Order: sequence, then C-alpha cells, then structure tokens
Amino acid sequence: MKSQAMLGVEIPEGDPLRLLETLDAGLPLQSLKRFKEATGLADEDMATLLKIGGRTLTRVKGSRARRLPADLSDRLYAVASIYALAESVFGAHDAAIGWMSEPQFALGDHSPLELLSTELGRGQVRQLLNQIEHGLLA
Repeated sequence: MKSQAMLGVEIPEGDPLRLLETLDAGLPLQSLKRFKEATGLADEDMATLLKIGGRTLTRVKGSRARRLPADLSDRLYAVASIYALAESVFGAHDAAIGWMSEPQFALGDHSPLELLSTELGRGQVRQLLNQIEHGLLA
C-alpha cells in the first residue's frame, strides 16, 4: 500500500514540488481517518505520532474544515510514507503493522512506532527499513 492509498488521496510522490504544494494546501480531513483505519492505531497513538494533544486531535476530527492544517498534513504524510515503506519491504500489510510496534535491536530496543513523531526518528526507521530491504541485516 502506497502512502496515497493509506491516506485515501492522490499524492504526487514522484514530483517533490507538487507534493509540497499538496501538503501546503492541506490534506483532506478524511486522510486522517483513512490512515487511522489502515494502521489500526488508537487516538492516543495518533496524537503522539502527529505531536498534537488528544483534545486537539478530537477537535481536528470533528472540525467543519475540509482540510487539515499544512503542518499536520506534512507530519501525517511523513508517517504514512514510513508505513508504506515498511509494507513494501515486508510485502504484506499485517507484517508491516506488526513490525512497526515491535522493539527492534537496531533501534535501541525501541519500536519504530515510538520513533515516528520526529524527523530524526523517522530517518532512523527509514534507514533500518532500507538496510533490511537490501539484506544488510541478518
């Protein structure tokens, strides 16, 4: 599942400038719901991943606005792209979801999910996934 399928919206991933424009305009509010359904994450985990409070998440979900704010869209896309990469590496949605919540030795015994709320953490998870994909870890 690519990021766009996970978010339920067309994402111009092959065109970085259009992607920036899309995220600046804000992803549709429905993307948040679609991502939550695809990952099975609880609201508390979603709030942590997106670096917003639980009440803020509740407000955003209940908002009449049709689009997410640009900063929230950017974070949601960044997290969704890591989940999509994990699915690509492991070849199955359930395997990727399971791996994301399991402690990984290469991540200091943290689960990838624990690290996704920051760019540095996402970079570490992305690097590990790329190593696994290329057979650099036994």
